[in-house]
Amino acid sequence: MIADLPTNSIDHSPYNSRLTYSDTSIEQMASSMARNGQLVTVKVRPNPTARERYELVYGHRRFLAAKKLGWKTIRAEVVDANDEDVLKQSLVENFEREGISDYEKACIFSTLNTKFNKTYEEIGKSLGISKQHVGSYIAMLRLFDNAELSNPELATALHRITEHHARVLSRVSDKKTRADLTIMATRQNLSVRDLGNMISHLRSWFPTGQKGNAKNLEQLGTSEIEEVGSTSDVENITHVVFDEFKLAQSGDFEAFKKLHLGSGFTLFPSYPPFERSEDTRALSREREWFYGILPKYSWKIEDLKITVLGRTALSTLKVKYFGSKGASDTKRLVRGTMVFVKRGDSWKILHEHWSRVRKTSRQSRAFAARLPHHQIDN
Repeated sequence: MIADLPTNSIDHSPYNSRLTYSDTSIEQMASSMARNGQLVTVKVRPNPTARERYELVYGHRRFLAAKKLGWKTIRAEVVDANDEDVLKQSLVENFEREGISDYEKACIFSTLNTKFNKTYEEIGKSLGISKQHVGSYIAMLRLFDNAELSNPELATALHRITEHHARVLSRVSDKKTRADLTIMATRQNLSVRDLGNMISHLRSWFPTGQKGNAKNLEQLGTSEIEEVGSTSDVENITHVVFDEFKLAQSGDFEAFKKLHLGSGFTLFPSYPPFERSEDTRALSREREWFYGILPKYSWKIEDLKITVLGRTALSTLKVKYFGSKGASDTKRLVRGTMVFVKRGDSWKILHEHWSRVRKTSRQSRAFAARLPHHQIDN
């Protein structure tokens, strides 16, 4: 049955698969409905706990937009549906939409499993995914407890990461560090690979709660972990980043070498051979870049972002390289991730990962073909 129902007679569903709606999405829906009217009905069922009231099955955004516009009634399809039907219909409607987060999927999968006794395989079959994938989503719910999620920034960050990010974060046993990394991943817009690389290289610096297993941050004399970092730390790291490039112009390789951690430094360069190197081999690769590559170019650093996590820090940036003539076809754009550790009062580079941002123009391809094998290219 389709009817025009009073908006004040309709309640939200406790089984809605969407936990949050952005103000922007509601504004956009309200604007569309103001111009074009209600093109699609919402779906409701009789409220099982209140007579002469209804409960939304789906169409929550349209309902919220109608309320925002001050509509007294909304066109609705009234159906008979039990709790499980409501949950399934809401999930199917929202599952493939860009707006629903992986964390919201995890919540609904968990409800299907615990409240309605659906196996992971049954849930997966209804949506065309594997039972392992369902399990990976549900594992997101074990990252943090309700008390930790009272931090609004962490709760927002959890809705923004993917279940692939969550798998990587689950490797960090200390929950406070895990929370800081979750927030950092969203602030810096880290890919799963970048986050994984960072955790792998900093694993021994994270607290574990077990004596003797790792270098506990407290043993290193750290203060409370900072969400962004003090002004002095950020400024000092900025100087290290720029000195990485400036010192090649002065030819002072010894000073350049001191920017890096003496033991444990790793490098993944943007020039061949494209492989990870460590310690002396990594510094040898840096020497090649210092003397053989960078002096042939001028450069400009862009989009520099720095986040400090106690006595470790992460920086992401882009570097534009220009050939000696400054012609447009000699431009190169490289994206970098740098990981730092604090030794005493000085910040040292622990890891660098550089990758070329490719261009596809004919002019760029022609120039790339003329570059010697050892220059910045991949």
